Amino acid sequence: MEKVISSESFIAGSESFFVDIAALLSNQTGVDIFRISMSQNVICYKVGEASINLRLRLVLIPFKNGQTLGRLSWLDRHGIDHVCCYVNEVFDCLDIASGGVWKKQTNNVGGLCLKQFESLLA
Repeated sequence: MEKVISSESFIAGSESFFVDIAALLSNQTGVDIFRISMSQNVICYKVGEASINLRLRLVLIPFKNGQTLGRLSWLDRHGIDHVCCYVNEVFDCLDIASGGVWKKQTNNVGGLCLKQFESLLA
């Protein structure tokens, strides 16, 4: 039986996770992000540089079986969502396996966010 995960679990772990992501982006690209309020997102950060209109956001996806996943993505100025990865409540990177089961991956979530960010700037 799947463990039921509430949105509060994601919120509780998201602050330190996003602090780490902000540090990674700052160190690797020199770009700072700032937390903003945006409807339909658990957490949303905006790139501080005005010429880069991107928002890093976490949206929760509940399933009928009680499982909840987070979708981490960059939202561009056109409203197009560029998915970095899917995460569980402890921010492990997940991918869907055969049979529709979500499995933990070895990919680094921060690295995937950085890679997606850099591809959007290219």
